[in-house]
Amino acid sequence: MEIKIMYPQIIAYALLASLLLLFVWRRKKRYRKGILVANTKYIKKSGYFRFLNAKYHLYNILIKALCILSIFTAAFLTTRLYKEDVHNEEYFNRDIMLCLDVSGSVWNLDKDIINTFIDVVATMKDQRFGLTMFDSTPVTVIPITNDYDYAIESLKVLSASFDNMTNMRNSSVGMKYSTYYQYKQYYEYLFAGTREVKGSSLIGDGLAYCSSTFSKDKERTKVVILATDNLSGKGIFTTSEAGEYSKGNDVKVYTIGVLSNTSSKTSAIDELKTISKKTGGEYYEYGKFTTNDISKKIDELDKTAIVKESFVTRQDLPQIVFPYLLFLIPILFVLDWRVRI
Repeated sequence: MEIKIMYPQIIAYALLASLLLLFVWRRKKRYRKGILVANTKYIKKSGYFRFLNAKYHLYNILIKALCILSIFTAAFLTTRLYKEDVHNEEYFNRDIMLCLDVSGSVWNLDKDIINTFIDVVATMKDQRFGLTMFDSTPVTVIPITNDYDYAIESLKVLSASFDNMTNMRNSSVGMKYSTYYQYKQYYEYLFAGTREVKGSSLIGDGLAYCSSTFSKDKERTKVVILATDNLSGKGIFTTSEAGEYSKGNDVKVYTIGVLSNTSSKTSAIDELKTISKKTGGEYYEYGKFTTNDISKKIDELDKTAIVKESFVTRQDLPQIVFPYLLFLIPILFVLDWRVRI
């Protein structure tokens, strides 16, 4: 570890102050007041006087030396000792968009799907993540980001919101109008923007939108994890067209088919399987896979290490000098007390 000094000129000031103190201490003090005593040469020859005199001079020298050391220690503390660390942040070129169907037919399972997404984010590193919700229209909830704490916290908040909505809906039968109005407001707030046109679970529009949120960088690996169940209504993009659009943008689509009792379940699952195969992804049946299954598959995709522009951080190191100052000052007090013979 290389230690540097931010203000080295303070050392010069400390040296100048020490030389000035030594000059003042070396000056002989002239007799100014008091009573002169005759025949002191006999006292100076006694052993006890010489012992006390030697003790006094020793303490005096130690006090001066410790004072100078304290000055230099305080000076080094003031110069701001620090160390520099050069960081080359490395990450991999993968973008992953989590695409969540929030239609009524899968609403009870949305919380579980969100928790699955939390596990996916938590088990994978060095990627960028985002979340889009869709029913008849798609809405970005979490833009593409590499802030894992933010992504996971946002998913947890969304999971809790789905839980609250489920509890409110289960108790909505026979509720007072005022309570139902509050429930409806919360409902519209949670799904704001996802039901702007006629239709439900418009997979084509949701997938096409998710595939369009990635950057145009061809070197990046782009992945959509799509969870849905069925298609009801006519959107701008058919499921097949969305698959072709995703493939044209080099987006690999991993689909999660959510079981439901709708008549179009089988055809929708077949379409999901076709999309996954066409784009180089894979299809999973909800409840029959683990998050590690998806993580491992995505981890097998090509990746290229990208090194961001290096940056330097500085960390002050007062702990190197400060303990010495705390050690020297008490010793000075002790010596000052002992020198009073």
